[in-house]
Amino acid sequence: MQCYYCDAGARAVCGFCGAAVCRDHTRTARYVSGVTYAGERWFVGADTVFTDYVVTDNAIWCGRCAVRVSRGKT
Repeated sequence: MQCYYCDAGARAVCGFCGAAVCRDHTRTARYVSGVTYAGERWFVGADTVFTDYVVTDNAIWCGRCAVRVSRGKT
């Protein structure tokens, strides 16, 4: 596999965009993955909403993709 940016041998894959990256293009960033549950979809009351998430510090990042927060209705 080759680096997406310079065609050198890839060492990792960006956890955000999926681009293969070499040692020179590897950076790290905080990666948060989560899901929000609404009560009517699960076994809790209809007015209950809660979120589960996993935080990974020092996740592989290519350093070029733009990471943004997207909030939507659940």
